[in-house]
Amino acid sequence: MKYDAGGYTPIIQIMNEIHKAKDAGATTAALAMVYIGIDTMAFLACAIGQQKQDRADFIAWVDRYLKADIASEYQYEGLDVYAGRCAFLHTYGSISDLHRKEKPPRIFGYTDTGRHRKRDADGLVLISIAFLVHDFRAAIKMFLGEASQNADLKQKIDSRIGSLHFTSRIEG
Repeated sequence: MKYDAGGYTPIIQIMNEIHKAKDAGATTAALAMVYIGIDTMAFLACAIGQQKQDRADFIAWVDRYLKADIASEYQYEGLDVYAGRCAFLHTYGSISDLHRKEKPPRIFGYTDTGRHRKRDADGLVLISIAFLVHDFRAAIKMFLGEASQNADLKQKIDSRIGSLHFTSRIEG
């Protein structure tokens, strides 16, 4: 990533971990890290004084920043991504509690390559992990770009960035 770290090293490290996993062929690890990354970005963006992000923060972050290529059959919707996150991170599956409610979100399946594809008949979306990683990287770039122009957002990020996990190398 070509960001001036400016104290945002943990964000860069999240993307580096995602790419390490993806490049090593550990696509489900990369997927888990993308979901963790979105949770982290939602935490950084939530209101000053709010102690943790919630579903609404996650959905709002996705709806604002996570964009699929215009040629993709599926364009991200915050509730779909949140339900996919819950299903994957909590059960390593595709069905979450949200899918059992009236008017359920789309169900996510995953593929290594190709564009996102959807089937309207059963509400299934095949999410390309490769494209999701790319799209998340672009979302972070948009998020940090907005923060550089928006003092309120920058203050939110700066007030929380120090609480994120940070890995440093100790030489010697």
